[in-house]
Amino acid sequence: MNCCEHKISGSKEKVWLPHYFEGRDRGLKPHPYCKECGLVKSLSSDRLHSIGYFMNVIAEIGKRQKITQVQTRLIALEMEKQLISDAFGIDRHQQEMLFIEITTRILNVSARSVTQLL
Repeated sequence: MNCCEHKISGSKEKVWLPHYFEGRDRGLKPHPYCKECGLVKSLSSDRLHSIGYFMNVIAEIGKRQKITQVQTRLIALEMEKQLISDAFGIDRHQQEMLFIEITTRILNVSARSVTQLL
C-alpha cells in the first residue's frame, strides 16, 4: 500500500458503491475517493479503531503471557506499515482481521485469544 496525503474528491466526483449500515446492505451511496492513489473512503457506521486501542489489546495479552518490548515494537511497526488506521480502503472488520493476523504471526498466539480481547 502506498501512503499518501489523501486528497478527497469533490462532491460531484464521488463513486456509487454498496453501502452497509449495521451489517446490512442498504443499497448504493456515493463514496469519496482519493484523487492521488484512488482508494475509496469507507463510509461504514463502524468507525475504525486507533492504533492506541490495539496497543491496549497487546498490553492485555501481555498480562496473560510474556511479551518482550521488541515484539510490541514489531507489532506497532507492522501496523503502521500496513496503514491499519487509514480510513481509505479499509473498514473496521478488515482492520481487526489484519490486527489478528499481525499479532498471531509475531506473538505466536491463537487467533481466538486475540479475538476475545477485541
